[in-house]
Amino acid sequence: MQEAVSSISAPPAALRRHRRAWIALLVILVFFWLDAFHLDLFRRVAGDWSGYPRMLALALLAYGPQLLVALGVAALVAGPRHAAAALGLRGHPFRALLVGIVLTVPMLIGLASQVPPVLTAQTAIDLLRMALLPGFGEELLYRGLLFGLLFRFAGWGFLPAALLAALVFGAAHLYQGGDPGEAAGIFALTALGSLWFAWLYVEWDDDLWVPVALHVLMNAWWIVFPVADNALGPAWTVGLRLAVLLLAVLVTLGTARGRGGRKVRGRAWWWGGPAAAPRPAATQARPARR
Repeated sequence: MQEAVSSISAPPAALRRHRRAWIALLVILVFFWLDAFHLDLFRRVAGDWSGYPRMLALALLAYGPQLLVALGVAALVAGPRHAAAALGLRGHPFRALLVGIVLTVPMLIGLASQVPPVLTAQTAIDLLRMALLPGFGEELLYRGLLFGLLFRFAGWGFLPAALLAALVFGAAHLYQGGDPGEAAGIFALTALGSLWFAWLYVEWDDDLWVPVALHVLMNAWWIVFPVADNALGPAWTVGLRLAVLLLAVLVTLGTARGRGGRKVRGRAWWWGGPAAAPRPAATQARPARR
């Protein structure tokens, strides 16, 4: 009888490994389902709509359900009360906006010095369609859901989780390339941006609003100062974006001590992640009652 009981009683470490494996499977399956189908309802309903009605439909029928599904998965993984925090949505959006404005100044100045701004009624719609909504939606899907839950809860190391998200993020932008060389450049640039956004997300205390702010603002400057119709652009614009990346890395590392030190280091780069970190004792000795 004792042998039978021991055979069906898995040790806590094994149970944690099984739980992380199921979390990873759930996250990956839901991610690819959302990535493939989250626009279908919007396309069916608002196929030939235009202007602000189309933008409202895009927000409500595409990005709204995406947010609800992501919150549902996070609730299963971290508990309903912690779902928003598990996706990085309990951060500091106003701090993130300020950080984003400061860090994207080199790109803003560089574009403004070379390209005249375009501000029309269509520009306002483009800012919603190509900056605000995808800036939030892509960060939620690729960084908050896929990378974030794999790294923070499924025991994946930073690089495996971030590289998976970077590969699918880069592949999602291949359609913008007019030829193989241009497609390869777009893939490389967007995949690098995905790695960068994932690192910023973690280092800024698991605050998804920081990469959201940078993503939205960089897209916005690209729209206001239209220099190209895809994510690659001329070589000098690649330099501007690399300058923003470098500045963000330096500022993040320079202010890390004030946020409790760097978050990604040691074995967390490769395996384990926060889910494998040692946990404090659940109970502590209580003082005797008098």
